[in-house]
Amino acid sequence: MHFSVRAVPTLTLLCASVATLPMTAYAQEVEFQAIDRFESLGTGTLHVGEPPKTIVDDGERHIIILTIWQSDAEAKIYWRSPDGNADKTTMIPGKGIQTFETAGELKLEAIGEAKHQVEYGYVLLGLRTPK
Repeated sequence: MHFSVRAVPTLTLLCASVATLPMTAYAQEVEFQAIDRFESLGTGTLHVGEPPKTIVDDGERHIIILTIWQSDAEAKIYWRSPDGNADKTTMIPGKGIQTFETAGELKLEAIGEAKHQVEYGYVLLGLRTPK
């Protein structure tokens, strides 16, 4: 019960932002049958000049669905490739949705002019360990 009380308003907000705003969407190829657990969801605001916000830093495999619903700056995403061998960086210029499959590391940063910001939401899902 506790999950549904917190999750419903956040998921509603994420879905409403997707339905009403013109955005760009990107996705990695994801095997949805590999998802074995819901871990968390959240929202936040990134301010230009602040250090990156850590969403995941545990070394485990995850899928993160990231939504940028309000932005007057760029979102810079630092993440580790699913095989764990390469650190990657992705830029989202303005509003958009992107899916990341990562080997346990994902951070967000706002890049742009002072006093600008990025508002975001995410869903974090855990993946089974490959055999």
